[in-house]
Amino acid sequence: MKVLYYGVHDDAYPRNSRIRGHLAERYGARVVVVARSRRRGRLVRALDDARGLWRGSRDVDVIVVSEMRSSHAPWAWLASRLRGALLVVDCFIGLHETAVLDWGSVRPGSLRALRLRLLDRLAVRLADVALSDTEPRAESLRRLGGSTPVVVLPVGAPAWARDLPPTDPGGTLRVLYYGNYIPLHGTETVIEALEMTVPHRSVELTLIGGGPRRDGIRRLVDRSGLSASCRFVDPVPESDLRAAIAESDVVLGVFGDSAKARSVVANKVWQGLACGRTVITQRSTALDELQVVAGARLVQTEPGDASSVAAALVAFGRSDHRPTARTPGPVAPALEALVARGYASLDAHLGAAGDRR
Repeated sequence: MKVLYYGVHDDAYPRNSRIRGHLAERYGARVVVVARSRRRGRLVRALDDARGLWRGSRDVDVIVVSEMRSSHAPWAWLASRLRGALLVVDCFIGLHETAVLDWGSVRPGSLRALRLRLLDRLAVRLADVALSDTEPRAESLRRLGGSTPVVVLPVGAPAWARDLPPTDPGGTLRVLYYGNYIPLHGTETVIEALEMTVPHRSVELTLIGGGPRRDGIRRLVDRSGLSASCRFVDPVPESDLRAAIAESDVVLGVFGDSAKARSVVANKVWQGLACGRTVITQRSTALDELQVVAGARLVQTEPGDASSVAAALVAFGRSDHRPTARTPGPVAPALEALVARGYASLDAHLGAAGDRR
């Protein structure tokens, strides 16, 4: 099998890296990666992307549109039909949900918002197989996509995220946030929760990451009088996160107030749990299967409620909040079993779609 993985923004990003690895291992596929164009000028980039798509799709069996390139699904559909290839579109990051509902950078009901919604719909409808990451988000795509099959591929944890020696929560509680301070993460809620926590116990929050919103979060920390409790660290390679998790008692998940934030399971939730750490994140039906596997290691808080996050931090380490018999030993193998079921579903759809072609 020859596969074109088109529009990749970062070939080390866990999402596309894991899918590429599965295709190579399961099918012995030769995967050709075409990165998104970085050239200056919108027209120049568009031509460069189109050239990469056309050249890269020569003699391929499958074209996969990467997680941040669903707006290019019409181009990829045309290439797939001209090349006789199967089209898989990863709808992991929706255009409308991100720009309108999550970032708020596009006004709801505007022409641009309607255009983004149309592109999301096209991305699903033009695909032979569409991909999502959780069942609630897949259901939303099915409403957009008509008869297109939508497969849930859980994010999962990379190979480096495996059980670490336990920490001693008796002293200062060491809490870890990592990411780029995007609205999805709800970092403002985290800082508000920390402000409620410090009167009750000693806490050190380490924040790893960069991005345009980092300076605003740093100013919020200063205004809240929390500078002594917070440590800002520049972005690190993904593989270095294991060491940061090892030094932490708690890994923080997602606390944003958008519909997307209430339906995703972030990379760091999977990674923290696979490393044997307690993960605190806001409540979501997308977490149901993980809760069964992780037991007390996964603490869900009320969405948008900083006091609920603070209560979870204050309670951490008490006997009724430690991992119990419901989470015997490492949970990484059980997490992998959840992911494997999703990839088995993808394999079934790839085979069925290939037969129809």
